[in-house]
Amino acid sequence: MCGIVGFNWHDEDLITGSGKLISHRGPDAEGYFTDENISLGFKRLSIIDLSTAGHQPMFYSATNGACSKFFNTLYLSQSDLGIIYNGELYNFQEIKDELIAKGYNFSSKSDTEVILASYLEWGQECVVKFNGMWAFCIYDKKRSILFLSRDRMGQKPLFYYASGNKFIFGSEIKTILHTGIEKTINTHSLNHYLFFGFLPTEQSILNNVNKLLPGHTLVYDLKSHQIISHTPFWHIKFSNEITDVKSALELIHDTIDQSVKRRLIADVPVGAFLSGGLDSSIMVYHMRKYIADLKTFSIKFDYSDFDESKWSKKVSTFFKTDHYEIKFTASDVLKYIPDLVYAYDNPLGDPSIIPTFLVSKVAREHVTVSLSGMGGDELFGGYTRYNEYLILRKLIKLSSSVKSLFPFLYQLVNKDKAGKLKQLLKITDETDLYLRLFSHLSRNSNEIEINYTDLSSLKKYFNQHDGLTNILNFDQHTYLPDNGLEKEDRATMANSLEGRAPFMDYHVVNLANSISSHLKIRNGTGKYILKKAYLDFLPHEIIYRKKQGFGVPLNHYFRNELKDITYQTIFDYQGYEYYDKKILLNLWDQHQKSTSDYSQLFWLIFIFNKWYDKWM
Repeated sequence: MCGIVGFNWHDEDLITGSGKLISHRGPDAEGYFTDENISLGFKRLSIIDLSTAGHQPMFYSATNGACSKFFNTLYLSQSDLGIIYNGELYNFQEIKDELIAKGYNFSSKSDTEVILASYLEWGQECVVKFNGMWAFCIYDKKRSILFLSRDRMGQKPLFYYASGNKFIFGSEIKTILHTGIEKTINTHSLNHYLFFGFLPTEQSILNNVNKLLPGHTLVYDLKSHQIISHTPFWHIKFSNEITDVKSALELIHDTIDQSVKRRLIADVPVGAFLSGGLDSSIMVYHMRKYIADLKTFSIKFDYSDFDESKWSKKVSTFFKTDHYEIKFTASDVLKYIPDLVYAYDNPLGDPSIIPTFLVSKVAREHVTVSLSGMGGDELFGGYTRYNEYLILRKLIKLSSSVKSLFPFLYQLVNKDKAGKLKQLLKITDETDLYLRLFSHLSRNSNEIEINYTDLSSLKKYFNQHDGLTNILNFDQHTYLPDNGLEKEDRATMANSLEGRAPFMDYHVVNLANSISSHLKIRNGTGKYILKKAYLDFLPHEIIYRKKQGFGVPLNHYFRNELKDITYQTIFDYQGYEYYDKKILLNLWDQHQKSTSDYSQLFWLIFIFNKWYDKWM
């Protein structure tokens, strides 16, 4: 796991300075290469082949079919291909054996060399053979092109800037900013950020800085200074063809087991994040079969409503893991805000970035790789909003006479939920319904206005077979890569820890999307088939306990420990003006009186303002 950066001109000092900014992604080694029209930088976190043979930039020659020694100047000038690469290929040994049979030679045990030989053998189609997580750039000197690729689900980040004759790319936006590009806010992205708390498109928060989409390749021509192709090599597809429970159960257990086993390949210690929820517990169950002294890591909150530590301890005791726990308090928010703003240079408004950062920090003290249950909810229908949506889409189709009874519904819930429910039941379009349900700003007030027309580009994901499949498709294309996976990548890599997510193996994704939606949510039970698959392997109380997200008690913090700093950051702010402070003051007063909960809104603004002060 590493960090990469590059641009299409020669500047040794600039590429070295850009690389230093992402030292956290690769503290073990660094390497730089410059040529007439290219500068490449690399920071290494050694996971597989810890020797210098695995260093990058790495070069490969078609002449003798072998990888060059690190910084052999004569060899570099004779090489056909060079690469900087962030990620892991879990099937690299099988591909390597296939290439050896074709006559290729290798001088390292790294997967990096396998990527170069694969490109030489199969060209740009080589990526379809890879199983893993990656973001890489191959410098094809003969063709005078840069070939960039990002893994299928978007586990590894890859940002790029293309304007005029300049092309810049990197693992993090800060490396692009270091080159001195013009910095202007993308107002469409800002609307998305305020609406969702993350950026659900290929655009970043900055104009002209984009994300290479998951499952895509990009080719940049160094002579014409143009992007000549931007192509998907894989698509998320839903068939819902598996309807038999017995078949589904067998396939789930075996496919996840193989995925976990593949992700244990490493020349360094491997552990696991353990929240005590179903998904992370499944990971620990499979890992425990292969690792005798498994280490697990969790967070303990200072407010009991948000604390899952008793559940993680139960799972740890059940599987006899070596368990480590870190306590999380409001003071940690204050202490680590600068670190979080540095790590998340594309602003992310998910409050769980804080505990994710902290659990990564404690894990790195004991292991270099940690597995997580990321993605289980998006694949198997685990979020509570999925059930809420399925209920609401039925209610909005009712007749006017029946809808007249809705005020009775409002009396059954608290004020916050009643306000949001009133707004949602006015919606007639099913796609808009989910987007508003998802939004942090459709809570309970008409005072906050967002340009909803910006959401039209997202409706393309709602073209599947049924309601649940539609929203799973949306979440797998947006919320999963742009919130969950981005959150985990930045938090782990900020602490020089490699995070691996077995649910993101494309075999697991394909299987989950082949299972009928009726087996994912049944009679209000989310992840029905996944829970059933592990009845004989996990404690019953873990499988069927109430869903509890990786939340943070912001509503308490903003009324108590973080009240002053939040007020100052929002209302004494002199930076980018994008909201009406008078409206927010009214909402702030309501929040302080505990008549409403606007903590998520205030957190979004708090984080953005901190981000703006740091990067703009």
